[in-house]
Amino acid sequence: MADNDVVRERIISSVFARRNAAGTGPEETYVGHLRVLEDAEDGSRKPRYIILSQASNGTGFIHKSKLNTNGSFSVGKTWKVAELRAIEVLSPSAFNITLARTYRWETENANDQANFLAALVRLFRAVTAGSAPLDLIGLSDLDAALDRLLSAGDALPAASPSPQDGVADVPAPQGEEETAEATMANVEEMLEGYEWASEDIMGRQRVRSAADQIEAKLLSELTALENANIHSFIESDDRVAVVIKYLEEAIAELDSMDTLVSSYKIHLNTVSDDISFIQSQNRGLQVQTQNQRALLGELEQLLQTVHVDPDSLITLTQGSLEKSDSIQRLEEAATDLYKALQAGRDTDMAATMERLDEYRTHNGQFCKRLFDYLSIMFIAQSKMLLGDTDGISKSSNRGRGRPTIVNHQEMETYLGRYSGLILYLKEMDESTYAKLCATYFSASSDLHSKQVRACLQAYQNMVKKAAEEEQDQSGFRAGTGMRRAGTIVRSPLENRRDKDKPVESDMRASEAFGQVLEQIAPQIYREEDFIADFLQINDAALTFADYMGLENYFRRQAARYAGLSQPTMKLVRGALDLIFGFLPTELKTWIDTALAKDNMQIIGIIACLERFQADAEERGNAFLLNLLEKQHTRLKGLFDRHVNEQIKAVEETKINSKKRRGVVPFIKYFPVYVGRVENQLIGADALEIRGNVDLAYEKIVQVMFDSLKQMAKMEGEGEDKGQLNYHVILIENMHHFVAEMGQLEIGSVASFLKRAESIYDENLNAYVRMILRRPLAKIIDYFEGIERLLQTTAPTEVSNNSSYNKSALKKVVKDYNAKDMRKHIDALYSRVEKHFTEASEKATTEKSTGIAPGTVMVGVWKACEEEVLRLTEAFSKRIAQCYADSGVTLEYSAADVETAFRRHRVGS
Repeated sequence: MADNDVVRERIISSVFARRNAAGTGPEETYVGHLRVLEDAEDGSRKPRYIILSQASNGTGFIHKSKLNTNGSFSVGKTWKVAELRAIEVLSPSAFNITLARTYRWETENANDQANFLAALVRLFRAVTAGSAPLDLIGLSDLDAALDRLLSAGDALPAASPSPQDGVADVPAPQGEEETAEATMANVEEMLEGYEWASEDIMGRQRVRSAADQIEAKLLSELTALENANIHSFIESDDRVAVVIKYLEEAIAELDSMDTLVSSYKIHLNTVSDDISFIQSQNRGLQVQTQNQRALLGELEQLLQTVHVDPDSLITLTQGSLEKSDSIQRLEEAATDLYKALQAGRDTDMAATMERLDEYRTHNGQFCKRLFDYLSIMFIAQSKMLLGDTDGISKSSNRGRGRPTIVNHQEMETYLGRYSGLILYLKEMDESTYAKLCATYFSASSDLHSKQVRACLQAYQNMVKKAAEEEQDQSGFRAGTGMRRAGTIVRSPLENRRDKDKPVESDMRASEAFGQVLEQIAPQIYREEDFIADFLQINDAALTFADYMGLENYFRRQAARYAGLSQPTMKLVRGALDLIFGFLPTELKTWIDTALAKDNMQIIGIIACLERFQADAEERGNAFLLNLLEKQHTRLKGLFDRHVNEQIKAVEETKINSKKRRGVVPFIKYFPVYVGRVENQLIGADALEIRGNVDLAYEKIVQVMFDSLKQMAKMEGEGEDKGQLNYHVILIENMHHFVAEMGQLEIGSVASFLKRAESIYDENLNAYVRMILRRPLAKIIDYFEGIERLLQTTAPTEVSNNSSYNKSALKKVVKDYNAKDMRKHIDALYSRVEKHFTEASEKATTEKSTGIAPGTVMVGVWKACEEEVLRLTEAFSKRIAQCYADSGVTLEYSAADVETAFRRHRVGS
């Protein structure tokens, strides 16, 4: 037998051996198989067998199986043929089939693959009867394969008793096939004769086989025959009646015995119930006895718990409250009393009530004794700390003694020893605890107020009053008039060097205020931490039982009754307000007094407030944060009013009608003002006040520039004269503004510094053009006419114009020779000098401004020289362009111009 046939036989015996319900054949009939290779998880290739079959009801299946080691086959996965959607032949030895998803298999024989696919297509068409589509890709030789199968007589089997049918089966001989058919016909006739039918057993349809029917009928006949034989045998023997009689008597005796046994059973059940009742009663008595013993033990333990050692009561009454060892003994004695009172809170036993009343009396006496002692110690410790200096010490700082508030470390250490006893007091006598808190708040407030007032007064005495010159320069007052450009102005940097030299015990108000807050803020933080530990004003919910490490029972008892009443809670929550209630008024008074000495210091004071506000917010101290916010809001309003006053002063400044030019007061004082402000904002770039000051600068500068332009327009009688003086005033003021502001090197002034430079350049150019028209008007007008003519005429055609011919050019050029230009420049210098009087005015050092170094006159005179040279070059260029063949040139050169200007070089 060929290998393929052997495999087929094994598949049929392993997979299709199960019979159908009728017993007439297998449930599924073998159709064909194909050996394929598929990829394993470890990268190897494993062989599998794809088997086609058809059930007796016509359903087709595709099985994937593997060959076991014993030669049998086991099915791993099954699909219905009707679910097939597509077949794609990738190569003669590989193909894809698409069911719920696509599977790829490789084969070893191209002919086996073709025959298998043909059988699969044929089975699909038979099962679906053409009702479902099937995509065939790459199956060009499908029809040929189908023809080969048909010619081989390999029809798809219907429900057939033979398991040998398949794709590669060879048809049986003709005679053998006819004999089998005749045999099957005889079997069917025999089964019909034996009334072969089906029956429903337990709700499930099952068809009985003919053999079962025959067997059942034969067994029934055999049973009936045996019964008949026995009956005939019994009737023929007379002894049977005697046996039956004895049997009946025996049965009657058994019935009597059964009755007696039942009676005994009833009696036994009754006795059993009595025994069970007695046993349950016994168990109840045992439990009751145990409970009574446990209760007796609890009572003894309770009596022992509510008992306090007399020595402990004596210690609470007479023990010292001063030494640390005595305090520890008091805590231990208080623990005994605490345990007794806690245990007695939930009992109303008469045996303990009298004793508990006695203990409550001792508790009240001890709490009052503790309150009286600590009340005295609060005052005594405060007086010791204040001493003769009101709690202020002098610290050495840069050679100058700075007032420093003495910290409360020693006092806190001394009082901190009583924190455990105060915790006891808080739980066992709330009213006395509230009185103790109020007493401490009062004593602490008195202590802090004396220290803070002394500190504030010391720093107030150190605040220096602004000099009259600084007071004058701190505002934009209009009474000083305009300063001539030749007047020497000291830089704000020089003012600081001269005026801000260290003087013993002299401080700026903002610096002093910062020192004050550096002393006060730590006191508030430390006091908050101390009262949280000393008076147990916190959210930790610590009890005396926790503090002493008592058993869980006492901790639970303490937790149940922990908590303060509403009035006491309100008192302790307002602790800082009660202790430092004096502080808002004292700070306001100090700030107002300091600002009265130098109102410019408001900016530095605001900066200090904002720094300490951020620190208070980070630490979560609501009291200090609220205190500083109120002062900040008030001072911010004062600062806004200060800025509005400066703006109003600028707007009210009037120019002196007898003065034609000069530096306006607010331009003169603004750099000084900015210098003093910025000196207070060192390190304040991240604060809110930095933005407010920058905004104030913008407002003031905008009003200054607008007012300056308006004042310049008011100057002069004639239109030309007024316009010239307008430029002179703006040049002088913008030069001063740029020169002074450029030295401050402040990023926030860069924007309006650039605006001032732009105004300076614009007015300087306009002034130079106007001032040069008087000596050079004729030649300037002539060449300006040529410029206009060139817009519509070619350069070579200009000389043909009657107004601009060669003779006209000669006439104009003749009036401006080297000697004439020297005279014109001398006259120009006299006029410029008249406008900008030369003096020892401080020169600007800002290289990036584009303004010539030196005085205003230096910049103006340099601009005039550059403009004349530019005009000379332009004139020469136009002559060469339009009069190239005329032979006419300028009768002066650029060198003549430079020589003439050099004679009047400012500062040479």
